[in-house]
Amino acid sequence: MPIRKGYVDTTDGQIHYRYTEGGSGHPLVCFHMTASSSLAYEDLLKALDGSRPLYALDSPHYGQSFMPTAEPSIKYMCKVLIEAIDNLGIDKFFCIGHHTGSNISAQLAVDYPDRVLGVILVGVTYTTEEENKLYKQALAYDNPPDVRGGHVLNAWTRVAKDSEAPNPYDPSIIWNPVPAQVFHNELVETLASGTQWHYGYQAVFSHDNIGTVAKVKCPIMLLVGKQDVVYHWHARAKQALPHATVVERDGYGVYYLSYGGEDAAPFIREWTAENDE
Repeated sequence: MPIRKGYVDTTDGQIHYRYTEGGSGHPLVCFHMTASSSLAYEDLLKALDGSRPLYALDSPHYGQSFMPTAEPSIKYMCKVLIEAIDNLGIDKFFCIGHHTGSNISAQLAVDYPDRVLGVILVGVTYTTEEENKLYKQALAYDNPPDVRGGHVLNAWTRVAKDSEAPNPYDPSIIWNPVPAQVFHNELVETLASGTQWHYGYQAVFSHDNIGTVAKVKCPIMLLVGKQDVVYHWHARAKQALPHATVVERDGYGVYYLSYGGEDAAPFIREWTAENDE
């Protein structure tokens, strides 16, 4: 089935989403990273189409969702997103979350243990309190419009350079090059999210990420491209969560799910089927 789009009302504003309704079983709800949107899940939605209902939501502040006035926090984002999920008529569901979205997924699992059947944490942000302070200062910078286009260059540098880890000249790395369209999409989404494009970073680096994940009672999958810049956090989570299913894919980095949907889909399809009620 083709990917469709829609809006769902919440108390604070409308949430934009993408979805496909084919297949059976409980839905998989997708949460994106900063400063992306549900567009980043289109490749995965196509690869998983027909397996179960799929929903990818634009978090508050991103994509075509509303711009919140509330202070950024994972709990606030979850409050809005669970209201959107409720108003979509979804009861029990699986979560998949990428970077910032992984923390949204974990918090939803903690807050709604009777509804979240399992969480797939992709490049999990598994940070200590000290790291939160460091990364909030380093990454959560304003990017105001510049008449000379400096803000565009700043955004481009972030999405096309700073977010990718592998050395393309290292022959030991089998690298699947990121399509230019993925970089373009991320550039547009970052610019569209405005001067405070870092709203999600403010939220995630003010959150007890390790403590929250420790409280998750449902099944967990840790999924990552092995060249992701946050692989070290994934590795830390893997050690702390021996009960989690771990899937690591060589040759992919930050944008794994944006263009590696066909690669990731079999693992996601099998795991959700095994854990569906």
